[in-house]
Amino acid sequence: MKAIPSRRWHAVAMLLIVMGAAGHPTPIPANDDSASAAITLGVGGTYRTGAWTPVVVRLPKPGDGTVRIAVEDPDGQFVSSPSVTVADGGMTAVACVRPGRPHVRVRVLATGKGGETEITLLDAPRGEATPSTTPLMLLVGTLSAAESAARLVSGDGVPMEVVPLNGTPAADTSNARDFDAFDAAIVCGTALANLDGATVEGIDGWVRGGGRLVLCAGASAPVLAEAGDPAAGWLPGGPPRLVPLRSVGAIEAFARASGLASRLPPAGLLVPKFASPAGVVEAFDGASATELPLVVRRAHGFGTITWIGLDLDSPWCASWPGCDRLLAALLGGRSESDQTVTSVGDADRRVPDFAGQLRVALDTFDADDNHAATRPVPFEVIVGVGLLYCLALYPCDWWLVRRSGRPWLSWITLPVIAGGFAAAAWGLGAAWGRDGPPRARAADITDFDAVSGLVRGSAWSAVRSPSNAVLDIGIAAGPRADVAACDAAVSWCADRGTGFAGVDAAMANASLASADYAYGDSLADLVAVPIAAASSRLFEAGWTGQARGPIAESTLARDARGLLTGRVTSRLPFPVETCWLVHGGWLYDVGRMEPGDTYDTEAGRGPRSLAAGLTRRTAVGDRDRTERWDAASTDVGRILEVAGLHAAAGAELYTGLTAGRLGRLDLSPLITADRAMLVGTVPDGQLSTWRVRLRDADTDATLAVAPAAMSIVRLMVPVGTTAPARETSP
Repeated sequence: MKAIPSRRWHAVAMLLIVMGAAGHPTPIPANDDSASAAITLGVGGTYRTGAWTPVVVRLPKPGDGTVRIAVEDPDGQFVSSPSVTVADGGMTAVACVRPGRPHVRVRVLATGKGGETEITLLDAPRGEATPSTTPLMLLVGTLSAAESAARLVSGDGVPMEVVPLNGTPAADTSNARDFDAFDAAIVCGTALANLDGATVEGIDGWVRGGGRLVLCAGASAPVLAEAGDPAAGWLPGGPPRLVPLRSVGAIEAFARASGLASRLPPAGLLVPKFASPAGVVEAFDGASATELPLVVRRAHGFGTITWIGLDLDSPWCASWPGCDRLLAALLGGRSESDQTVTSVGDADRRVPDFAGQLRVALDTFDADDNHAATRPVPFEVIVGVGLLYCLALYPCDWWLVRRSGRPWLSWITLPVIAGGFAAAAWGLGAAWGRDGPPRARAADITDFDAVSGLVRGSAWSAVRSPSNAVLDIGIAAGPRADVAACDAAVSWCADRGTGFAGVDAAMANASLASADYAYGDSLADLVAVPIAAASSRLFEAGWTGQARGPIAESTLARDARGLLTGRVTSRLPFPVETCWLVHGGWLYDVGRMEPGDTYDTEAGRGPRSLAAGLTRRTAVGDRDRTERWDAASTDVGRILEVAGLHAAAGAELYTGLTAGRLGRLDLSPLITADRAMLVGTVPDGQLSTWRVRLRDADTDATLAVAPAAMSIVRLMVPVGTTAPARETSP
């Protein structure tokens, strides 16, 4: 009888081992075809965890049908791409996937006359992917100073990794989504001839979707302008003519470095001159900015292009010690990540970044007239209950049984302790809304570019199920967005980094509903996504389209003080409430704008500080009081409001959080260039349409998606550099 306690502990240990094995499925071994199959991932051989990635699979033998390519999500479940037709004589398949694990595994499923068969299950050629928290910069050309510039831009944060691309990549990169992993790009005009047209179109789409591009095109600019491909649109004007540069003092002042003049070629330097460059001139030679612009920054869709009229890959400049400082200035200057963050204390760091705070906020289902509140059980509570359970078993139970001298009591105490904690766990689940009905909620931001007609939608959704089920979920532009075509993609939503359930974690997040799932006919629909009882799944999506009609009319211009003058008229087919007009560091209160309404900067309320408006700064006596950012807040609308202008609000100095994947929403660089933004809310419906269908053993229902916050609409309008003549009364 004295051996019974040790047997009990042996049984408990065996149970824990079995549970651990059940939480980590055994990998499926590769078949004989795996040795001859070739897989190419990423751009320039680089790919990042959690980012959309191009993949090319070279099949071991010709196929006669279609192929699905699958990678793992953060839970270790394989997600299959839409079916792609095998090209190149039935040997090559190309797709776009989103790896959710640091060690990328690729599964290829081929469908032919004999049905669907698994060809191979391989590790990726490079093994570990670049961590999701590591910023990446694409380099087209050869610039030895790019590495140093990347370190300067990163400051004391995570160093930016430079990915060179000196020729056509092995993986197909014709879609903007293929460059999702990159945070910035430097392109040398002399190297663009080495890229094919599809890759240039992909980079152009990435910039228009929110990318940051630096174009170094001096004497190569006329050739670039004559090419006629999308890269010609990266220049700040029409076909330029080459003129001699008298002095490089403006470039040295811009870079805050000297010694460039002594390195110029003996024959002098020719730089391009545009008749009427578009954008903000940041460096020029001559008496005025319009005489000979050398550095011009402007908006391109929802991204920015900074052009410099020098070929920085030329030998005379590449060896200049100040070239790295010049590149860093072109990329936006030194990072502020090394400055002291004072707004958020260590106790409030419960989320890894701004995107993580949005994920937690969406996963909290507030109470309404028909539903009680449901929210995730805090991780601290789960850990606390587990520790108490361990302490109750040992040393408490062990000590009591040993002290009593009656080992047979363990047959009573063990069931009592286990049953008590099981009841406590059940009660905690009920207190947090375990038994609530299935629910779905979503939030979105929709951006309109009045210049190009481009429309971009960003959306997030959380779906909760009370029972074990599968769900089909899809995304599309809503009818109110009124776009002619829509390219949409939906995917899982998870935190960056190595934290619990993060995409860089060493072990996959153990899921109670472990099963593979797949896309439908396109990336806009996921089919049969497993969801465990009393749990939720989160998704993020994006779509782009072209507006059918005009978006806005603007005569806005920036005067010598940096203030706006002129008028802007909304041509959106729906009203927008609580509008702001923002440009530079100023905010104009507009109010409600109906379709066709016009706002005049002279007739409206005068400008106030944009940073004060975003941080809700108020005057208290003779001091300004800023509303402290709450990293534990679940106000979805407020999170998206600040995320959309994160840098203008002070970035990490205000929120204490990096932007994460929400960094692509930050349009602060555009409003300091040649764009102004009308931003407001649409309370009576979202501009992104979610389709959610939940299926379990008893039901098959389409869920109504409730808005987690009012939809945010942002309308980008052009701003001139010279104020137009104002009309006068007769």
